[in-house]
Amino acid sequence: MVSSRKLSTLLIAGALFGGFSAQSMAAINSNTDQPIATGSSLQVAPPQLKNLIDQGVIEVIEVFQHDSFTGWLVKNQGEYHLYWATKDNYVVAGPLIDQNGINITSKYLDAKKPIPDYNKVFENFENEGWYFSTHPKGNSKGTMYVFIEPFCGWCSKLFNEIEPAIQDGLEVRWVPVSFLSAQSPDVIEYITSQPDPYAALQEHEHIRAQRARPNTKPATVKTRELIEKNGDFMKAFDIAGTPGIVYVQNGKAKVAGYMKPAQMQEFIKMIESQK
Repeated sequence: MVSSRKLSTLLIAGALFGGFSAQSMAAINSNTDQPIATGSSLQVAPPQLKNLIDQGVIEVIEVFQHDSFTGWLVKNQGEYHLYWATKDNYVVAGPLIDQNGINITSKYLDAKKPIPDYNKVFENFENEGWYFSTHPKGNSKGTMYVFIEPFCGWCSKLFNEIEPAIQDGLEVRWVPVSFLSAQSPDVIEYITSQPDPYAALQEHEHIRAQRARPNTKPATVKTRELIEKNGDFMKAFDIAGTPGIVYVQNGKAKVAGYMKPAQMQEFIKMIESQK
């Protein structure tokens, strides 16, 4: 689930950029000049959300009622958020706790957000994606793909935490992307141009741990195109940041992000159990 800070930031942006004009208060959908329709009912968006809807920042997926609150399930950059609106146009971003201590936001978000089908994306990704493997000769226990950025701190953390599993036979196919530093393409060029890219990645992580200057090589046009293609696949998988994990479970392509070590250990066991 996305942090309440991000949810609140979106709302503040909607208020600042759209303002609370009379037109906003009317909450009319700018595309249809009608209140937003959901099922057989018409729902009027509070101005904070209406501004974001009109600007195309969020896409309304579903509107529903829970007691005196109106729930707005929306999508932003591949992520689903749930806002709660009151009759007097207050909006709650983040957890809504009921009288029994239950997080209603998490409950409804888990139940209502669509389950995406990534199989077609995965099929194209396997044919056109660019990656390097920890086990290029095969003989692995299981396989997962990880989108990484050379200067991503969470990627380094994941790298170090799953290294023992890799040495024990887990195959990780590293998918390089670039968005954090102007040096990233040159670092990727250096790593992928080495005889053993995985060893070069290990070296890169060691250098980063020492806070030293990374190895670089001027990125070719071809490499930049491949990096951009990987970025497109990252978006197609609805992965908003790195590390982004893609895997197959029971024939279904799925995505995940960074996990705490204990959770990752269970995840790796599942990966290794797939045939």
